[in-house]
Amino acid sequence: MGVSKVKTDVLIIGSGVIGSSIAYHLAREGLRVLVVERSQVAQEPVASWASAGGVRRQGRHPAEAALASAAIERWPSLEQELDADLHYRQGGNLLVAESAEEADELTRFVQLQQQNGFVDVRLLDRQELHELVPGLNESVLAGSYSVHDGQADPARTTRAFANAAIRHGAMYWTEAWVQALLESKGRVEGARVVHPDIEEVEAAHVVLAAGAWSDELAASIGLRLPIRMQALQMLRSSPATPNLLRPVLSALGRSLSLKQLPDGAFLLGGGWPGTIGEYRRSYILRPESIDGNWTTASELFPAVAQQKMESAWCGLEAESIDEIPFIGALSDWQGLILALGFSGHGFALSPTVGQSVADQIMGRPSPMLDGLKPDRIAHFTNAEIDAFLVSADTGSAG
Repeated sequence: MGVSKVKTDVLIIGSGVIGSSIAYHLAREGLRVLVVERSQVAQEPVASWASAGGVRRQGRHPAEAALASAAIERWPSLEQELDADLHYRQGGNLLVAESAEEADELTRFVQLQQQNGFVDVRLLDRQELHELVPGLNESVLAGSYSVHDGQADPARTTRAFANAAIRHGAMYWTEAWVQALLESKGRVEGARVVHPDIEEVEAAHVVLAAGAWSDELAASIGLRLPIRMQALQMLRSSPATPNLLRPVLSALGRSLSLKQLPDGAFLLGGGWPGTIGEYRRSYILRPESIDGNWTTASELFPAVAQQKMESAWCGLEAESIDEIPFIGALSDWQGLILALGFSGHGFALSPTVGQSVADQIMGRPSPMLDGLKPDRIAHFTNAEIDAFLVSADTGSAG
């Protein structure tokens, strides 16, 4: 009895916000698109379920600047385009300084943002800051403010992209496991899957967008990805009075990302680590990270201290060796396209990543990906990759 197969134009491995955006943009081009997802769309503990949901340009690497600018322009109309409530709010992004030395650093930071094309980013003095965000700690002296940045709900956005892709004809297989990529003579031709009826998927193009688990699948064809898994913590408070904090708030001297949700609750992030659980499919919270995250948020914005912590979780995310993603085709592996390694800040880019990858597959120019090409993987030695992988603060439990 032969192997049961199915053919498609594009196989996308991973249904996160990146994979589903790519699926949406390709499906509306009329291509046959199949998305294979090990669990369900935007389900714990994937990054698209756990993300902080920031929509920002500030602090972007120059290689991401064009993608970020194009995405910011598109976000305000995305709810209408996808016919979904994404809880999007354009409340701005504010990075603050709490000492004279940090204020000097922030001045240089603003100049760099403007050089990257973010011309609306401006430096705020102490009076302007406290008028913009009453209740800030008195220690805050200056701020870099990007008025067009904002926030949205990651799980809602991911599911909205997936639902829109399905409306345009894409097929989603959930609870289906990709065992390995299939290749022949340097070309990736599909994947071997665990599915009730199908054993193999053949595709003209295979998009690997499996987030922190992409390294396992790349290894099945001998491709070593310089990415590592991180368990990054998020905290949610009890609801406070709404609109106490409009912009997303962070600080040069603190590990913090703080935003207020539509219901008034505060959402706290900032890269505080958890521990990766057994088999890299779960996480363990660290009490010291919870305490540290809550304390630093309460110090910077004292209204947080008036609330109770209602929930805490981690997302398992992929960090790349140079902290920017690998997006696009590889010279050594025809048929394979990477969209991974977003290093905790891919959510905001998802609309333009989806469009750019679709453009590349359709044979159109995709200049916004020029600085993110996966071929740069070859520039890193095995020793550099080894050092990167062993230096992660993951506290892996298995």
